[in-house]
Amino acid sequence: MKKLVFLITLMFQFPVFPQNAALKTTPSKVLTEREQKILLQKLQAVSMVTKTAGEATFWEDKKTAVEAMADAADLLWEENANQSAKWLTKAWNMIDQISETKKDEKIREFFSRSDKSGLQATVLKVAYKHDAELAEKFLKQLTEREPDEKRDKGAFDDKTVRSEQLLNLALQALETNPGLAFSLAERSLADGISFSLQNVLTSLRQKDVNLANRLFDAALARLSTPDEAQILWGYLFKSGFTFATNSHGEMILAVNPNQQNLPAVAQTNPQRAKNFLGAAYQTFFIRPILLDTTENKRRAENTWILGNQLTAQYDKYAPELAQPTKAFLLQLQTQLYPNRQNQPAKSDSRLSNLPKDATKEETYEALIADLEEKADNETDPIAKKLAYIKAALSTKPEDYKRGKSIAGKIEDENLQEDVVSFVLYRAALHFVKKKELETAEELLPQIKESLRRSVAKIAVAQVLLEPKTDKKIEQSQIDFEKQRAFGLLGDVQRDLKNEDASLNLVKTLFGATAVSSKFDKAQGLSTLEQTVQMINKLDKFNLKDASAPKLGIDLSATSSATIASPRIGFGFANAIEPLVETDFEQLASIVERLAAKETRGVGRIEAARWFFQKNKNLLAKLNQ
Repeated sequence: MKKLVFLITLMFQFPVFPQNAALKTTPSKVLTEREQKILLQKLQAVSMVTKTAGEATFWEDKKTAVEAMADAADLLWEENANQSAKWLTKAWNMIDQISETKKDEKIREFFSRSDKSGLQATVLKVAYKHDAELAEKFLKQLTEREPDEKRDKGAFDDKTVRSEQLLNLALQALETNPGLAFSLAERSLADGISFSLQNVLTSLRQKDVNLANRLFDAALARLSTPDEAQILWGYLFKSGFTFATNSHGEMILAVNPNQQNLPAVAQTNPQRAKNFLGAAYQTFFIRPILLDTTENKRRAENTWILGNQLTAQYDKYAPELAQPTKAFLLQLQTQLYPNRQNQPAKSDSRLSNLPKDATKEETYEALIADLEEKADNETDPIAKKLAYIKAALSTKPEDYKRGKSIAGKIEDENLQEDVVSFVLYRAALHFVKKKELETAEELLPQIKESLRRSVAKIAVAQVLLEPKTDKKIEQSQIDFEKQRAFGLLGDVQRDLKNEDASLNLVKTLFGATAVSSKFDKAQGLSTLEQTVQMINKLDKFNLKDASAPKLGIDLSATSSATIASPRIGFGFANAIEPLVETDFEQLASIVERLAAKETRGVGRIEAARWFFQKNKNLLAKLNQ
């Protein structure tokens, strides 16, 4: 009788869609206790999502509101397609209310993607997944109200807002529907050859070579500018690489790490390489270019850069065009740079005086010696500090003693301690990645900064707790390693207990929860509650951000890039994933303690998302 009363109470507390089938079963079907529990939890999860979508319309943070309504529509589309489509339409219309945030000038030089563009991509992805007709309606609206050309473009921006979204959708469709991806990418060519096309071409080729060839041929027929040629050049000859020129006429490079080591397409398709070179010759290297305007001069500079990149390819794939192309480029160079000097500057540095057959180790030693000597000889106090930081960070992570020695020359005591701490932190993570855990653990006590030390301890604990594939390892050894891991995680709790609330602290606690929850649910829930308390002390926090804590050196913007970040996941989703199956009700209760309504709403949706994902098969069985 108690179970029946509880069920009726839930139905009033968590209203569901009219089409919801959470509690529908055939009269003859007897549900197990586990199945009854899952159906009640589904009812709660649906209510959490529904409530958030209803509240999101009134949030002040419109960006988070759009994302929340799109997520809600995606999660509950099969429960109620009509309501979900309404949420998605509301999200789409709300994008116009969002103000653009100011972008970093250095980043804008490369990309100027707007907040609105990213949100449009989010909504379109959900629409295309569930209702292609609705997605086409959104795309049509986008084309009608946006100008033909994007303003304030970065060097690697796509041609138009429409082409950007079409190529985004193409990338999303690639895995399951290469034909749709081809169609979407081909439509983008109406606005010209965009930067993202290279990514689509390369990815599509891995799925369907014929479709990739057709898309390339369609793009080649549209070739009109040197920047567009750079995109196709990268696809054919240097996968993952695209060159462009910035507003100052300097050549800059964008690299896709996931594609940069793929074999060149031209090697297996020399005819298309020849076709490209022929089209480039006809388009760029026949007619003289006047330098009478700024625009013409920039085009000439871009043409000269492109031509010099293609010289080696002409020799190999289109030798009959090599000589006339080189002659054209020589003449163009004379026009552009009449006083150009080709003599290399002399240098007395160790690195420049190395023999051609120098080993990697000899090159490394010469580089570090040059950097350290340059720092020693610097007279400006600020420049001297920066030079020592650069030299210390240029050492290999495993060469931490050298890095410490260089950092020890920094006269500012606080900065010296920070750089030494970072060098040791970087080294510890390097040894964790190499599975040299004893060496990593020896360094842990030397890392004075508590957050860095904690992240390193979490990384060590994660490896210690990984399932053992070697059957020869005795149980006593496994138990000992678990004990070491739990000891490290306990240290993290104590180390961070009195830390001031910060973005990096919350991320570190999420990382600790993600690791500990897999083996100790009670400890995971306790740490998650502590983390929620910290979040409530912050002005704002993005629960969807799973990036590692930024624990680099303040005076070095690139220091974080030298770290082997542990693959733990430092986001809310990583923290709750191990808890969803066993402690969903407690997890939902903890989420409700998030103070900010936007953060609380995102927390509900993420918890519900994991619930549906973890119980996908069982829910499908119960709904049959």
